[in-house]
Amino acid sequence: MIQLKGIIKESSTFSKLLLLIGTSSFFTLLALLLWKIISNGNVADIQSIKLMQFLQSIGMFVIPPFVLAYFWSKKPFRLLQLDRQTDWKNTISIAFLMIVAIPFINLLGELNQHLVLPDALASIEAMMKAAELETAQLTEKLLNVNRLDSLLLNIFLIAMLPALGEELFFRGVLQRIFTDWNGAVIAIWLTAFIFSAIHFQFYGFLPRMLLGAFFGYLVLWTGNLWIPIFAHFINNFMAVIFYYFKNNGYSVLDIDIVGTGNTQWVGWVSGCITLTAVVWYRARNKSLCSEPE
Repeated sequence: MIQLKGIIKESSTFSKLLLLIGTSSFFTLLALLLWKIISNGNVADIQSIKLMQFLQSIGMFVIPPFVLAYFWSKKPFRLLQLDRQTDWKNTISIAFLMIVAIPFINLLGELNQHLVLPDALASIEAMMKAAELETAQLTEKLLNVNRLDSLLLNIFLIAMLPALGEELFFRGVLQRIFTDWNGAVIAIWLTAFIFSAIHFQFYGFLPRMLLGAFFGYLVLWTGNLWIPIFAHFINNFMAVIFYYFKNNGYSVLDIDIVGTGNTQWVGWVSGCITLTAVVWYRARNKSLCSEPE
């Protein structure tokens, strides 16, 4: 009997990238086909769109990392760095850091809006802006709910599932491939760049890339993928909760704009606190990371 587990361990970077892209493409197409069969491809119905998002996230981001890890290592969960427990201090400190960083992230987004790509890339910039507008409109529809069960569904669909899937795909596998190729630091920033670019959101490119790099460093410092998964979840969760209260008439602090405009000073203070917290977190966790097999 052929032993498939760990069969590509010694394969080249290019081969692993091809397998990751191929597996992701296959299961994404399978997910879209299943969605079309179930919903008849109805893009006008919000429930149909939510089903598509669920199936697409599973097919594109969740399944492929486990498939590749299975063929790559005899200990797939260890390779994905999912085999470590997370202590409560790490959990609380990451939640605090992500919440404190919100004004700084908004400030970076505002600075990003003043960036203009060279004329040679004007068509790409226009495409990204159009995609960003379309994504924003769709997100607004998804977040506009007024029942508790719909809120819980959004927390799962918009906060939890993307955090799990995208971290598995980008930090769990893609960053690992690039690390084996050319070292951890280049891998972190290259993965963060791809992570941000694949969202096709021009005005959010800079903050999303820096967030992606931070998530990558969390893996490097802790050897634990659950940490960036949780950080990613908190970032998404705050947006879901904010829009729920905002859309239902509650008077809440607009977390989308705090740190921008007349409150830029809040963004800079947030940045100082965030960077200090990051340095502290690195010092606390640098001895925890071990190389997965």
